Amino acid sequence: MRHYSIWLEKYGKSRDILLGNLQGYKKEIDLVRSTIGDKKLILPIDTGSEEIAARMCFVDGGEGMKELLGASIYFIRASALVLDKTGDTVGEKFVRDLDMGILEYDDYTKERIEFLRSMMEYDVAEKCIEEHAPEYVFMDGSLYVNFKKRPVDCDEYILCRKKFTRLLKLAKNKGVHLCGVSEDSRSRLFTQYLASKYNMKFPRFMTDSSLLRMLARNTKYRTIEFTPNAKFESNGDANSTLSVSFPTAYLQPTEVSNPLRIDVPDWEKGFDKIIGLIMQLSRGSKQYGYPMPLYLAHLDARIEQKHADWSTTQLIHYLSKNDPELYETILRERRHGFRP
Repeated sequence: MRHYSIWLEKYGKSRDILLGNLQGYKKEIDLVRSTIGDKKLILPIDTGSEEIAARMCFVDGGEGMKELLGASIYFIRASALVLDKTGDTVGEKFVRDLDMGILEYDDYTKERIEFLRSMMEYDVAEKCIEEHAPEYVFMDGSLYVNFKKRPVDCDEYILCRKKFTRLLKLAKNKGVHLCGVSEDSRSRLFTQYLASKYNMKFPRFMTDSSLLRMLARNTKYRTIEFTPNAKFESNGDANSTLSVSFPTAYLQPTEVSNPLRIDVPDWEKGFDKIIGLIMQLSRGSKQYGYPMPLYLAHLDARIEQKHADWSTTQLIHYLSKNDPELYETILRERRHGFRP
């Protein structure tokens, strides 16, 4: 470590200050515990011994980006693992899509790439529903968060909302159970719900996950079901609209994992069964505590930096060979890439 003496001096001063600041919140935390400790927010959960017998789909996406002198080259990928456990043998099939392109620099370049990735995930999920007829579709990430994405003045945002609407309608019309699973939630949806219901204030460091760790610690549990105070309203087609809210619950599927946030559309009648399925699917790793098929979809969709770098090199070589001026004006690597 360079400048070790400066680090050591600053560490010695900062650690006591930080400890004092954080200990100042203990009284607030004790007040929270005494106020809601008897509200039966934490429910026991049946670990379930019945084997899963269903056709399920697990969807995740990945993205990569390489910044050049005049534009960004993006790479997006979506993968869906279709897992059929309805027969004597387990059937597995991946449904995939991949795309790359160039975006001009603006204030929302990163957000636009995220919208493009989300749209590809919706398309892959829709393809799985149409071609493989799963009973359950599990999306990595929250349905509520997908609806609440910050509006951005770009075509990708509008198209992304339309595709999300179409996926919701398709799942509803086909009778498919659609579910969002959030891996590491930093949200305060539950604390906001409790603050409104019990007229109380939470410490500013207390996220939903930290609150639940305080209440339940190392146990398997689920929370009560609650609904964030917002509805999704969108025009999917010219002559139809959709209005839906998203009932939500937290689940800690193993003793040592962190809680998952799970949400479904408000027409879902089998939320308890979905929670039980996720509980069973998360048995593969006690520390991780996450549905293993979703993790496999994540690994399949992930775009590593070496893949983005190789693809960028090939694209630049081809484009500059056919039009050398493109390289000098748009596709040349930024100064950061030449840093000694």
